[in-house]
Order: sequence, then structure tokens, then C-alpha cells
Amino acid sequence: MVGGAVLLVVAVWWIHYSSFARTTLVNGVETPVTVDYFNWVPRGWYWKALGYLAAFAASQMLLLGAALAFVVGRKMTWALASFLAFLAWIELVLIFGIVPSEWLNLSQTDLDWSPQRIFISIPSWLVLGNQVDISFAALKDIISMGYHIVMLGAAAVFAYKIQDFGKPRKTPEKVTQISPYGRPLIRSGE
Repeated sequence: MVGGAVLLVVAVWWIHYSSFARTTLVNGVETPVTVDYFNWVPRGWYWKALGYLAAFAASQMLLLGAALAFVVGRKMTWALASFLAFLAWIELVLIFGIVPSEWLNLSQTDLDWSPQRIFISIPSWLVLGNQVDISFAALKDIISMGYHIVMLGAAAVFAYKIQDFGKPRKTPEKVTQISPYGRPLIRSGE
């Protein structure tokens, strides 16, 4: 949990300082932007995206650490069940709320995936002589939709598999050899 908390602080700090512009217009002249003592932090959308990935990894480390520290190996009580429900709620808010929101913010601002920018033009002979263009805004929404479908499927599989957690494992049955006469072979002394 401590490692996740430290990484989260560093990642949020990194995202903040990598979001500053490299240059700005002053009286029609582009001049470099100087930021405090942290001017050495690289700027640009890819550094910001790496910060987002580090922040997500840190949040997962925090949640996993909380589950391992407070849940695993303890008898299930109502208080523990409500704490687990709280952890599950935080995870669902992260996966279905914060991650898609930050993706849309990154793609609309830093990447400038707007409806005016064309991603691909479908050949006119495929669409009966019409001109059909797919914009970067549509690509952004397609990626968001695909993310949600994959995460809903992963959540369903996880919900199904977690039902087996805590149940005793089945031991494989001892395989006995069968004689040509149809009787099980038993070693002498057994």
C-alpha cells in the first residue's frame, strides 16, 4: 500500500508538470515556457500518458495492498464484507469512470482528435459513389466503446471465477490400473 501511495503521488505530480506547454506566444513570438524548479520534467502528450498509466498502476497497487492487508486470511464478517464492497466500488469507479474520462480528456485536448480531423476516408466504390469519412472523434469513441466492452467482459469473468475463491480444491482421484480381466490391479501389501 505504501508503494502504491508513493507511486500515485509521483504519477500525479508527473502528469501535472508534463501538462504544461513547451512554448507560448508573447507579442506574436514563440517563447519557451519556464516552470519553477521542475522545468526538467519532459512535456508532451506521451509523457502525460505515461503518467496516467503509472497512476492507474499505483491505484491498483493500493487496492490490492488493502485487500491483502485487511481481508485475506480473516474470517468474513459484516464489517469485512462492507469493506470489500467499498474496495469493489472504488475499483469500478476507477475502471468505468476515471479511466474513460481521462482517455476522453487526453484525446480531445492533447491529441486534438476532433470531428474536423479525418482519420480515414472509405473508398467511394465501396459506398455507392458517396464520400464517407471517419473522423478522429469517431475513432476516439470507438476506442472508448471497445474498452467498455472488454472491461464488462472481464468483470463478468472475474465475478464468475471469484465464486470459487475459498472453496476447497478437488484432489484428483487415484488412478488404478485395470487388469485384462476387468478387475483393478492391487499391489501386494495394500
